[in-house]
Amino acid sequence: TDISLIDKIPEKENAEEHLLNRIFLEEILGKLESSDRKLLYMRYFQDQTQTQIAEQLGVSQVQVSRMEKKILRQMRMEKV
Repeated sequence: TDISLIDKIPEKENAEEHLLNRIFLEEILGKLESSDRKLLYMRYFQDQTQTQIAEQLGVSQVQVSRMEKKILRQMRMEKV
């Protein structure tokens, strides 16, 4: 099948958007405390549940939930 130039444009835009998002995410993550980065890493990159994280950190699941919400709120405020 023939692929035209127009077929390539959305892919390029998506790649550029992905790169910008990655740069922005790295910048925001760099401003977080290491413990906050660790929690986000376990939660979103290792796909651990709040309960699993709580066990590793020696806190309750409710505490992990509160910490996660606080971190995400901070990240949203940095974006604005």
